[in-house]
Parts: sequence; structure tokens; C-alpha cells
Amino acid sequence: MKKISSNILSFLPYLIVFLSSLFTPSDPDLGWHLKYGEYFFNHGRLLRDNTFSALMPDYKWANTSWGTDLITYSSFSLGGFFALTILGALVVMLTFYLFSKSAKLTTWDQIFLFPLLLYFLTPVNSIAFRGQQISLLLLGSLFCILSLYQKGSRVIYIVVPLFLVWANLHGQFILGLIMFAAWIIVYSFQKIFKDFDKKQVVFSIKEAVLGYKKEFGILILVFGLSIFSTFINPFGAGVHRDAISHIGSPLLKNIAEYLPFPTLSYGWWNQVAVAILIGMGLIYLFLKNKLLSQLPVIFSVTLLFILSFSVRRFAWPAYYLVLPMLKPLPGFFKPDSRKITIIFSYIFLLIILTIITIGKIPLSKYYSYNWEDYCKNEFMKCSSKAFKFINEKKLTENLYSLYSWGGYFIWNYPDIKPTIDGRMHMWRDKKGYSAFEDYYAIEQNIKDIDKSQYNVALMSTDKPVYKRLIELVNSNEWKLAYKDQYTVVFVRNK
Repeated sequence: MKKISSNILSFLPYLIVFLSSLFTPSDPDLGWHLKYGEYFFNHGRLLRDNTFSALMPDYKWANTSWGTDLITYSSFSLGGFFALTILGALVVMLTFYLFSKSAKLTTWDQIFLFPLLLYFLTPVNSIAFRGQQISLLLLGSLFCILSLYQKGSRVIYIVVPLFLVWANLHGQFILGLIMFAAWIIVYSFQKIFKDFDKKQVVFSIKEAVLGYKKEFGILILVFGLSIFSTFINPFGAGVHRDAISHIGSPLLKNIAEYLPFPTLSYGWWNQVAVAILIGMGLIYLFLKNKLLSQLPVIFSVTLLFILSFSVRRFAWPAYYLVLPMLKPLPGFFKPDSRKITIIFSYIFLLIILTIITIGKIPLSKYYSYNWEDYCKNEFMKCSSKAFKFINEKKLTENLYSLYSWGGYFIWNYPDIKPTIDGRMHMWRDKKGYSAFEDYYAIEQNIKDIDKSQYNVALMSTDKPVYKRLIELVNSNEWKLAYKDQYTVVFVRNK
């Protein structure tokens, strides 16, 4: 009976994570991910050409998420949006499990830290299943393996096939390699300086290096094989070039996920809160003389957290990795009695579970979700009626359409080519031309749409180009053909 009760108690935190992570899909890129998966299953090969959008039709692209596209399409084919909702929640739950194991969290720790982490990760999890969640899951796998290795297990060799899989699922494997390299360096430093004699520093360091020579050799070998394994993919070094091209690229200055959190925004205050919690954790570890034992993770968290102030995308892995530093905090509230701890654990978990369940009802919103609902979500803010309008009126030639609506076009209206879509923000051809720069100049009214090749504009009302188009309507150069809450259609008067 005690074992059953213990198992239930251990399962409840993960049930909370699963239910909390149930979200309807809202990734603006979902349409083209599905189309890539569909193409593979219909033709038995990967699509390498840009056959979907109007700009840069001859561009060859290394799809760094080709494996995830197959998973996305397979899931959608089996269960539609609901399957993606369930899949996203399962991936998050498994990610929590791996990082929890890595941090050696007890159920009492999870009761306090899981809700906190779920809150901080809401922006990335609320989009439902996507490749970024897969990368976070694999990062959790990496640090779980490293944690087991530090305990004496030989599982370090599993890192090689892990990176083989990762490089075929998502381009963020580059971050994983950087984290692994940083861990090896700091772990080696930790080993060398752990027990050296202060009176004979030079001799002790030399002795430590020689003593751990075999282990360091194994780690370097595993790291080298991990790098090599990432080249085993359909695009070879192309996935590396694509992933590395994101580092410091000026083309990302207009993509929200690659920008810092705006000062005093919701995300910015979260960063401040996490910084305070990290500080508290560091103080505790210092007072308990445990800083050295946690040095590899502390360095990883610090590196990612500093980077997240420039690129918010790094915040999500940093929040997961901060768990070992936050582990001491729930201990301040833990009762001395084991029986009282169990009783309080059940009470807290059931209260949290009740609140989350109430927040998720009605459940029908998950299994009745459709493309029209998808179009209305906060990340898209479009109107399916507007797309139907331009299709029925055949206003599809020389079309200028919103960047984030490209994926919706590609899946729902494959015969209509959007101007640009979410794949193309980093594309630049041999002549230096960037479709995104061309598109963005018109969107921001830096370049006049009236002097462009476009005759039809399907646009959001909150973009600068909308005001310019209204001016052109007033001067009889263009006409307003359709308008609703989010979407407008303008047509040039010929």
C-alpha cells in the first residue's frame, strides 16, 4: 500500500506538467512543416527546392528540422490538431522528467519548482508541439546522461547517437554541442582542482592531469565523435551552415525570438525573477561549500542566462538548467516529519491539479480546434475569410502577403504562392539578395509598395504599410477590396 501511495505521489507532479502543457497549436510555421512532411511521404524523398513561395523560387535550402517535420505530419495525419496538442504536452512532460533526474529533485522539490518553471516556460510551451521543444528534450537528455556519468556510469557513449538524432531533428543541436564542450572544460577543471595541495600547486595540478588523462581522453573522443555524427544527415554540412548562420546575423534583428525581452515587459520581469532565484541558489551553495560540485551546471546556466538578455530564445534552456541551483530552496519549507511531508505533498499537489484542470476546461476546445480557430490565435491574428476571398476572386498574381501567414497559405492554399514564409528569414543568395529584407522594407513602409511589382496586398491592420495603402486608396491609386477585424485586402487600380 505504501509503495502504491509513493508511486501516485511521484506521478502527480508529472500529471500536473502534462495538463499544464496542453495548448492548441499556434506555431505560424506549422503549415510549411506539414507540407514538407507530406512531400516526403508522397514522394519518398526530401524537398530541397523552394516550391512554395513567390520570392527566391530557385533557392536550395538545407531543412534543419526535416525529421521533426515527418513527426509533425504523421501526428497531424493520425489525429489532427488534437494529436499535436497531446504530443506537445508529452514532450514537455518528458523534458521535465529528464531535467528533474539530472538535478536529483525529490517530489517535495518538484511540488514547488515545477509550477514555477511551467510559469516561466509558458511563452514557448503555449505554441504546442514544435522543433524547439524537441531540442529542449534532447538537451535534457544530454544533461541527464552527464549527471549519470558524474555518478560513475559509463553512459557517456550514448551522447554520440544522441547528437546523431538531434542533428536530424532540429538545428539547435549546435547549442547542444557548445553546452557539451563547455561542460567538458569545466568538468575537467573541477576534477583537476578538486583535491590539489595548495602548498604544491604546480606538482598537484600536473599529477591530477596525468591521473585523469584517460578520462579526459574519453571525453574528448566522445565529443569528437558527437561532432562527426552530426554530419550524418541528408544535407551534410548544410545543416551546420544554416545553424551557424544564425549567430550574430543582422537578418535576425526583426525576428522577435532572436531579440531581447523589451524592458519592463512580462518576459523581462521573468528574467529579473530568475536572476534573483539564481543568486539565492548560489549563496546557499557557497555557504554549504557545494559550489565546486555544481560548477559544470552553474557555468552552463550562467552562459545561457547571459546570452538570453540579448536573445530571448536562450532563456528557455537556461530556465531548465537552473533547477539544480534552485533545489535547495524548497528545503526551507519541508517539515521534519516524513508523514507530515507526505500529507502536505498530497494537499499541495491536489490543490494545484484542481486549479490547472479548471483552467483547461472545456476540453472540447482541444479536440474541436480547426484551421479557422488556428487563424484567429494570438500569434496569427488573421481571417480565414480573407484567404477565401482572394482565392475566389483570383487575386493571387503579384500578391504581397504577411510573413507570418505564409505557412497558412502553403498548407491550406497550395495553389497560391505567398510572398514569403517562416523558412526564409535567413535566406540570402549568391548575389546577396534577401527576400526577407525585400519584404520587410515594404512592410515597414521603408520601400513604397506603390512602386513595387505587387498589385494585391493581403495585410494586417497593425503594419506600417497599411497606413500607406490607406493613403493610396484615398488618392484612387488602390482600392480596399476586403476588410475585417485583423485582415485587409487592397487591389491596385490598373
